[in-house]
Amino acid sequence: MDAHTLNVLGHVGSGTLALLIGLVPMFSRKGGPLHRWSGRATVGLGAVVLGSAVIADILFDPPAPLVAATLSAGYQYLSGLRTLALKQAGPGWPDALLALAGLGLVGLLGLHMGSGTASWPPAIGYATIGFIGTIIVYDLSRHLWIATWRRHVRPLDHGVKMIGFWFAMLSAGAGNLLEQLQPLSQVLPSVLGMVAMVGFVVWYSVNPVGRRAMAAG
Repeated sequence: MDAHTLNVLGHVGSGTLALLIGLVPMFSRKGGPLHRWSGRATVGLGAVVLGSAVIADILFDPPAPLVAATLSAGYQYLSGLRTLALKQAGPGWPDALLALAGLGLVGLLGLHMGSGTASWPPAIGYATIGFIGTIIVYDLSRHLWIATWRRHVRPLDHGVKMIGFWFAMLSAGAGNLLEQLQPLSQVLPSVLGMVAMVGFVVWYSVNPVGRRAMAAG
């Protein structure tokens, strides 16, 4: 069994577990023991998923749109976790450096999108970097309204990005494994992810239980 096959098996296996376990923190009580345990498990598995994806991106020359999917998942993963450390203070220079690095990678991918492949066409890639570029610009803007962000937005920030990470994994996995359903297998999870992210924000903003959870978070 060669290195590429081993990397693929590790990627698919950890990704499948991350998708299954990752449903638990999305639907369990925010901050509760089940949320925390399942969240830590998802984060650990997500690190394996992203690590194997980066190895494939570096060593095995995947199409640029698929690299864009790795960037989308990876940035939301790192920024979403970083938000947990910002409870007492707003974003600082590590967050700015992360955002600027992500923005540089977005620009690099945009310049080298190429013709892609039949499975991963440039349209998928441009839509992906457009989405993650918007997230990055938002992250940079937080430095201009730190006090308001920390009081009212920080708890939502983590949840939205981890939902985005989960659906980015689902989109990449479905796109690769369900080739006969492309591009629907790639586009539909992304659309559902956007709906879930907006729904999460609305629910936690208008629901009394959600507002109490945000205040506690």
